[in-house]
Amino acid sequence: MKKNIIIAIASAAMVLFASCQKTPISAEKGFGYLSFSEFTLGLDETVETKATAASGNYTITIIDADGNEVMRKTYDEVKNNDNKLSIAAGSYTLVASSSSDEVPVAAFEQPVYGVSKEFTIEAGMTTPIGELVCTLQQCKVTVAYSDDFLKMVTGQCSTKVTVDPEMPLEYVLNADKTYEQSAGYFEVTGNTMTVVFKGDIDGGSKSMTKVFSNIAPKQWRQIKFIPKVDEEGNATFDIVIQDLISDATLNNAVDPKEEIIGEDPDAPKGDGGITLAPDYENGCDEEITDLENILIVPVATRDMAIRFRATVPNGVKKFNVLIDSDNDSFLSAVDAANARELDLINPLPDNDIIFQVVPFPHGQELVGQTDIAFNLDSAQDAITIYSGRHTFKMIIVDQTGCKNEIPVVMVVE
Repeated sequence: MKKNIIIAIASAAMVLFASCQKTPISAEKGFGYLSFSEFTLGLDETVETKATAASGNYTITIIDADGNEVMRKTYDEVKNNDNKLSIAAGSYTLVASSSSDEVPVAAFEQPVYGVSKEFTIEAGMTTPIGELVCTLQQCKVTVAYSDDFLKMVTGQCSTKVTVDPEMPLEYVLNADKTYEQSAGYFEVTGNTMTVVFKGDIDGGSKSMTKVFSNIAPKQWRQIKFIPKVDEEGNATFDIVIQDLISDATLNNAVDPKEEIIGEDPDAPKGDGGITLAPDYENGCDEEITDLENILIVPVATRDMAIRFRATVPNGVKKFNVLIDSDNDSFLSAVDAANARELDLINPLPDNDIIFQVVPFPHGQELVGQTDIAFNLDSAQDAITIYSGRHTFKMIIVDQTGCKNEIPVVMVVE
């Protein structure tokens, strides 16, 4: 029997309820406990490492539904208080932060890690907070220069990076080719970053200003200066974003797409021959020829085949699926599995609900594969519950860095 997404999510909710069931306690009427007995506070410093335990000096702040701070403790104080806090009944947000101060607008080597989670306290009951992972709350920026660019430097230079117009950071490049290698951390007040260079290049004063977009927390923007030749054949230089590291794996707070911003001459060109196409070896009653308009009509006496194949000539490096819909109920069901942004190679535990209903191939075994078959026949019963247009955008990056984004659209009338 094919799985129904409502049944799957309801079952998962029952499991969650059973594991997080509130326990009556002896407490003053109108108060309950927020329990940290099974609480872990992790720290994810980069997307390449697994979460590790955060230090005891992390600040735990409780904020009520009106935005008022009602309690502030260090992580150590919470642990030493029998791992629980007494709080009046109501709805709250817990905020954990590596700093008791505000996030600095712009500063060198002052990263701030944090996380927030909503919870509800009921009188006379204990509510477990569960596991949280702190991630970077700022945009990290480093500046570097290629060896060929440094050969062009003949005097003092400066690179100013600005996210907030009132608070730029200056990265100094000296005439002896030494330069500021500290990381700058910027509070993200907009979505653009301006880089201004001024200095002595090839015996003359040179300047350049370049603006980069899509700036967000949990990113590492690696600015690099490279030499180039203009259309007239003159030696000049350019400012590029050499790489972008986006920390999105553990808290679903940022788009997991990885992108190159700026004119990077070394960036791979094209889609690497990555394709997604219908796949029907033996023929079916309802073969799909257009992946962007798969019409699903509920028919009790017939099953329709939904099968396609991803071809990645250079091997898979990353495979993400972004799920969207014009039906709010469908999106609510997806949100119950924390699945609007699926990383098929490194899925979250919550995503298992979706995989039970929409059986996407997933796991580390996808890395390096050049041919991946998708059989979504069993997903029909769940999808037909929700009328509307449901989009599954397949974002595939190969081992050379080439990328293709291919939508699969299912329409239920």
